[in-house]
Amino acid sequence: MLVERIMTSPVFTLTPENTIEDAMDMMSRHSFRHIPIVNEDEKLTGIISDRDIKLTLPSVLSDDDPEFSLKVPVSRIMRKRVTYCHPLDFVEEIALDFYHYSIGAMPVISSSRIVGIVTQKDMLNTFLEITGITEPGSIIEVNVEDRTGVIYDIGKVFKELNIRIINVSVYRNREMKGYKTVVLRIQAMNPVKAIEKLEEKGFTVVDPMHSNQ
Repeated sequence: MLVERIMTSPVFTLTPENTIEDAMDMMSRHSFRHIPIVNEDEKLTGIISDRDIKLTLPSVLSDDDPEFSLKVPVSRIMRKRVTYCHPLDFVEEIALDFYHYSIGAMPVISSSRIVGIVTQKDMLNTFLEITGITEPGSIIEVNVEDRTGVIYDIGKVFKELNIRIINVSVYRNREMKGYKTVVLRIQAMNPVKAIEKLEEKGFTVVDPMHSNQ
């Protein structure tokens, strides 16, 4: 899946000269937590989050003039080293950056200009879409030998049963060397027939009641 499919565009931005108060007002009005900072050529120069503001305000607030601190330009607190991506990058690849660097949002850049933004919420929604969890159905886990054609063999079982597979995910089996765990989301509220057929064909279906915690 490409980033351009899930990114928010157009994206709200501020300039380095805008104030903390401007950023707080924008976040409040539009209910988001990250604002890219761009220069007059719309090129990315930084990013600011609600967390940046919360961490900064106690150190700049003054009992004598509390309103003055909100007039500080965002350039004072914005993060200048920003991880960004391209609209034609794959979501699966940028997910690694979100994971490794604990990123809350990632600006999307094309031709040196910002064209969108991807947030943790966008990534979560994408994960839910990819797994098919938003569609009604059942989940079956199968431990399989890591060999060519195993997904095809599983697919034949469901073709015989005329049950549609909504999603297939494959994970490394940490307990069984040389095996993978195939997680199937199927369009059937009762998976008993499918489980019986899989076991009849020699597949090992994971019983959630007896799986390792």
